[in-house]
Amino acid sequence: MGLTELLIRKTLPKGIESDSSAFRGHIGILEGWVSIIGNFILFVIKLIFGWMINSIALIADAFHTLSDVATSIVVIVGFKVSQKPADKEHPFGHGRAETIATLTIAILMAVVALEFLKGATERLFFSDSDIDISKLDWFFISVVTLTAAAKAWMAFFAYKLGDLINSDALRGDAVHHKSDVYTTLLVIVALIGAYYGVPFLDGVMGIGVAVMILIAAYDIAREAIDDLLGKPATLEFINQISELAMSVPGAKQVHDVVVHNYGEQSFISLHIEIEENTIPGVAHNIADNVEHKLAQELNAEVVTHIDPVSVSGPGVQNIRAIIESSLAEFSDQFTVQDLRIVGEKPVESILFELTVPPDCFQKEEIESSIRNALKQEYSKAAVLIEFKAQMTG
Repeated sequence: MGLTELLIRKTLPKGIESDSSAFRGHIGILEGWVSIIGNFILFVIKLIFGWMINSIALIADAFHTLSDVATSIVVIVGFKVSQKPADKEHPFGHGRAETIATLTIAILMAVVALEFLKGATERLFFSDSDIDISKLDWFFISVVTLTAAAKAWMAFFAYKLGDLINSDALRGDAVHHKSDVYTTLLVIVALIGAYYGVPFLDGVMGIGVAVMILIAAYDIAREAIDDLLGKPATLEFINQISELAMSVPGAKQVHDVVVHNYGEQSFISLHIEIEENTIPGVAHNIADNVEHKLAQELNAEVVTHIDPVSVSGPGVQNIRAIIESSLAEFSDQFTVQDLRIVGEKPVESILFELTVPPDCFQKEEIESSIRNALKQEYSKAAVLIEFKAQMTG
């Protein structure tokens, strides 16, 4: 059993199941406390050593580590808030508190980076003060190297717990730990440079430390902002929803899948196509079964919309084949949905929706191609095509 599993087992209260929201909250808080304790110890070591030899790079790295303490506190608060149930003011729960915590982490990192970018630049260009080489030896450098190893384990720990509960907040904290590993390596380069008579490397590496923190902060902030603005669900998740829905008897096709995430909780809406002659009671049961299936498998609140369509018969299949053959000349990204026909011999009207990427500029050419192809066999039929932008999140 690894150290990560041991910490989880020793700290997990009895009666908490691994698929519960309480387990998720416990894992987030555990990672936060491990980070707080570990980072504070490392901060003290780096600060004392940095002060002893007057190294701006090492002092900057120390305060970068201290910022990890602050961000871990944010993680703990974020997880505690996210576990609160829905209320009148927050009907979808408090799950996005995790995302807000992630964004706060990025902001704190950026503030620390800018402050030390300023300090390192002043040390490099405007200060005569250098590292005190008389107090620097290989034991000193070895201790600083061990702090990098400790941060590497903390990054691994946070990543592993983040993947365990699928938490961007923990992965963000892991990125912060990982950036500290790289910045400490830069500090080690500065110390070795000073030891061999190249003291200006302290200022150079201090700037490098600040830049790396800024880059990490940007990456974390971008992910958090995307989540808050409502980034689309992954194609894999959309396909999983579609496959689960179509496994329910009576559900023929799925489209217009929309997913909103609030922490671990997902809210899903989708359209399902059923036979147009399905009686209302049966249609209602199909929708209920799809909702229950998705809710159980994906831990989601689900709303379905029923589209009664013509899905069988040689006429429908032939029309669909003609449309899809025309579309193949343009792209495989287009989808035919809600296909209906009025009349049979002859077909009087053909109606369907066509989903295309939001940046599609070929709508007129596509519509003309489909109409011409259908007119060759269904010359008396009116063709109504409604274009819809693809919605995946």
